[in-house]
Amino acid sequence: MTMLKDIDYDLMETITIISKSLYRYDAYMLDADKCKCEGCAKLWQQFKENREKELAALLAELKNHIEMGALTTTE
Repeated sequence: MTMLKDIDYDLMETITIISKSLYRYDAYMLDADKCKCEGCAKLWQQFKENREKELAALLAELKNHIEMGALTTTE
């Protein structure tokens, strides 16, 4: 059975999770705006900014794996 190496799968899975959370944070910020809750809006904005940094770091590392030919499968 051919599969991704655990480390590559971990990167890709975490990229997916963070991407989904970024989508949700936009909706949460809209909800906070509708309720005029400035505290919640700031909180969700901060979470979004942190996740965007995490996503950029993960994407850069995945790119490194691809460029170095390290993104391979196990047998």
